[in-house]
Amino acid sequence: MVALVVLAGATYVLSSRDKKVQPAVPRQQRTQSTLLVQVQGEGGDAVGMALLAHDPASRTGAAVLIPPQLLVAVPGAGTMPLGRALQTLPPERSRAAVADLLGVTVDAGWVINLPTLARLVDQVGGVRLDVNTAVPSGKSVLIQPGQQRLDGARAVVYLRYLAPGEQEQSRLARLKQVLDGLLAALPRSTAQVVSILSGLGARSDVSTSPAQLATLLVGLADDQRSQQLQYASLPVVPAQPGSSTLRPDAQAIRQLVDRLLAQSVPPGVRRTGNRVLALNGVGTPGLGEQVRARLVAAGFVFVGARNNATFGVAQTRVLVKDATPATQAVGLRAATALGLSGTSVQTADLGSVADLVVVIGADVRPAPTAG
Repeated sequence: MVALVVLAGATYVLSSRDKKVQPAVPRQQRTQSTLLVQVQGEGGDAVGMALLAHDPASRTGAAVLIPPQLLVAVPGAGTMPLGRALQTLPPERSRAAVADLLGVTVDAGWVINLPTLARLVDQVGGVRLDVNTAVPSGKSVLIQPGQQRLDGARAVVYLRYLAPGEQEQSRLARLKQVLDGLLAALPRSTAQVVSILSGLGARSDVSTSPAQLATLLVGLADDQRSQQLQYASLPVVPAQPGSSTLRPDAQAIRQLVDRLLAQSVPPGVRRTGNRVLALNGVGTPGLGEQVRARLVAAGFVFVGARNNATFGVAQTRVLVKDATPATQAVGLRAATALGLSGTSVQTADLGSVADLVVVIGADVRPAPTAG
C-alpha cells in the first residue's frame, strides 16, 4: 500500500490552514538523493535493509531502517515479505516496492552479502559500537556487552543477532549501530572510499557508479559528524496478533516521509484519486512491472499488480469509478501514459482498493529479454 502524503514544509506547498488561492510557487529542484541498501543473507534473502538519503544542499541525511518481514506489493510478484523478494527477483523490484510503499523516489540500490560486508568493515579498520547484549556462540560468549571495536566477522554476527524474546526492532537497532559505525570509520576522502568500494567484488552489487555511491556515503558521514543524520525505523504493526510478519502503518509512514524524505516525493504523487492497481489479463510475467513504470513516470501511485480473474484479455482497459469529468480526465491521463486511446477508459465498480484499475491485455508486449 502507498500512503498519500501532504508536505508540511512551507518550502513546497500551502499549509492546510490557508485556504485562499495563492500564486503557484515553482517546485524547488530536488537535491536529496536516495539509496536502498540490502544486506543479503546466505539464502539469498535480505536480512537487513535501510533507505539512505543525503541532501548536500541542506547538509542533512536520513536512514530509514526497514524490517525484512514487512509485507509489501512487489511489482510483478504480488504481496510478499520484502526481504524474500531478493531471493528470486532482480534488486530493482525491491527498490520499486519501497518506492511505492513510501511514495518517494529511490534513486539507486546497493546489495551486499554478509561476507562482503564483513570485508568492508575490516577494510575501514572495524566499527566501534556500544554492544547492548551478550552474543553467544555455542556455549561461549562471542561478543561481550559494552563499548568496543568489532571486526567484520563479529560485526556481521552482531547485526544478525536476535536474543530469545526480543522483537525485530532490536535487530533493526543493531543494524543502525553497524551502519553508524561504518560511516564513522569511512575515510573522509571520496577517492579513498571509491577505491575501497571498487575492490569489494561482484557480491557488492551497486546500481550506480562507485563514485556516486562513495559521494553519498561520504556525505552521510559528514552529516553524522555534524549531528545532522537522523535514523528512524519504518513504522509497522503485526500482520496478525502474535505474527512475526509485519504490515505498514500507513499514517505513521506518511509522517515519517514528511519529516525525512519530503524532497524525494515525486510530483503528482500527492494528488487525490491517483492510486492505480494493475491486473494481468494475459498471464505473461512482467507485464505489471511494465505498466507500473509508465504510470509512475506519469505521476500515478502504484498500489500493486496481480492476475486478473480471467486471462485472454485482448485490449488493455483503464477502469475508473464514475463518469464525472474529473474522474474521466484522470483515466484519460493514465491511458495516454500507456499509449492507449480514450476509448480504453471505462466505468466500473472498483471498491476501495484503488482509484483506477488497468486490466492489461495482449496489446501490451513483454519487454525484450537482454542477451
